[in-house]
Amino acid sequence: MFSFVLALLGLVNAIYLTVQKLFQVDYCVIGNSCQSVINSSYGMIGGLPLSIYGILFFFIIAYISYQRAFNSQSSLGFELLLLSIGGVFSIHLMIIQFFVIKSFCIYCSFSATVTIVLLVLSALRFNDENDGVSLTDFLPSRYIFTGVSVIFVFLVSLIVYSKILSNTYDIEILEKKAATSTIKDFSTTDLNNLAGIEYTKALMQIQSIRKQAFLDSIARYDAALLGLQLDQYFMAFVQNNLLMNDQNTRNAIKSLKGNPSAFQQYLDNIDDIEQKDFRNRFLDLQKDLLAYYNARFLLDTTYQTQVKDNSYGAIQIGNPKAPLKLIVFSDFLCSHCASFHATMEHLFKRYPEFFHITYRSFPIQGKISELLALYGICSANQNKYLDYADSIYENQSNITYQTIQSFIPESINKQQLQVCINDRTANNLLQDDIKEVKRLNIQATPTVFLNGYLSNIASIKTELSKLLKTDVRLFNNHSGHSHDHSGHSH
Repeated sequence: MFSFVLALLGLVNAIYLTVQKLFQVDYCVIGNSCQSVINSSYGMIGGLPLSIYGILFFFIIAYISYQRAFNSQSSLGFELLLLSIGGVFSIHLMIIQFFVIKSFCIYCSFSATVTIVLLVLSALRFNDENDGVSLTDFLPSRYIFTGVSVIFVFLVSLIVYSKILSNTYDIEILEKKAATSTIKDFSTTDLNNLAGIEYTKALMQIQSIRKQAFLDSIARYDAALLGLQLDQYFMAFVQNNLLMNDQNTRNAIKSLKGNPSAFQQYLDNIDDIEQKDFRNRFLDLQKDLLAYYNARFLLDTTYQTQVKDNSYGAIQIGNPKAPLKLIVFSDFLCSHCASFHATMEHLFKRYPEFFHITYRSFPIQGKISELLALYGICSANQNKYLDYADSIYENQSNITYQTIQSFIPESINKQQLQVCINDRTANNLLQDDIKEVKRLNIQATPTVFLNGYLSNIASIKTELSKLLKTDVRLFNNHSGHSHDHSGHSH
């Protein structure tokens, strides 16, 4: 019974290791990183994770243990033989883990420990029930052989089928390592984490290209139905005051049978729209196409980023329960940060109940930026952060070490400010922000996250418009795009 329970634990552990490998999650309770072991060059055999073979092994051992415990079907020699092979292999893997990879995976070690314990129990049981050893002692009973054979064939067939699927569809098991050096080996996950939000941006760009290709394909199909070229199609439904889902319009265009001159005459009788409205009309056309053909873009387009809280505090304004939670990494000497700040403050003052904003420091221009960031942190301690930020952003071009004091608003107590500047807490808060910048690999200011997603002023307005059920994009835009690069880098 005890062996059966142990084998089940080994089976569950092997399944969990397989999930870790397939989905590249890393919840290692003890040790450096389970992923560094799982994704090492020794973590795959025959193009499959070792844990797949572990599932097969522990499933068979659990079956044999069950039959022995509950059905009096014992094949101790055969069980001992299998566990001996598993034990030798487990010891081999532990030596590799500790002395070659030089890391520690608690789940891999647990699997090996379970195998060794099962081997010892089986050896003791075999010794108690056998006076001598013969070849026949290691042959399974017919009942055990049949059951093990069925399990083996079923699981192997499942593995083979999975391999066939992975060759037919976009199913991928990440390779053992993506890069190597004398320092360490790097898995794909390691490199993705090092790339931080730059990797996220690349994924978002790829998905944007895919989505646009999807929409263009539908537009070409619809244009062909109407007898139009794609440029004629966009001319009709973007530049002219026509709707693609209006059946009378569609019938009228179809009746022209693709005749270019007749099509042009038809458009001459239709009012044009102003060029400034082209962008919105193009977006509306895409929505109409999706609705008309009941089309949906199904690929995952959610790329959330987990921004770690600052251990020493935070500069925050707004409603903590607001639906729109922003985190802004900025530099007081960045011109795009000034533009973003002006527009964002306008929106915040107009709709304060919808926003909760956390300001983080990314002093991209060196020591003077760090000093300005410290003043900002200490102004926030007096609940005067926005007063300070407004003044500094408005006077960016005149800021020097010598002039900073003259641009600090009168509402701020300068004596308290100076005490705070020299305090370790403010400096620790700044350094923790810089540490998070490096972890996320943030390259530009401002970098803005909205509810965990990389964002800009346009997407903030879009989300606010959804909540208000009115279009705030029509408001004066002070900032352009919050993800425009400021021209500064590390």
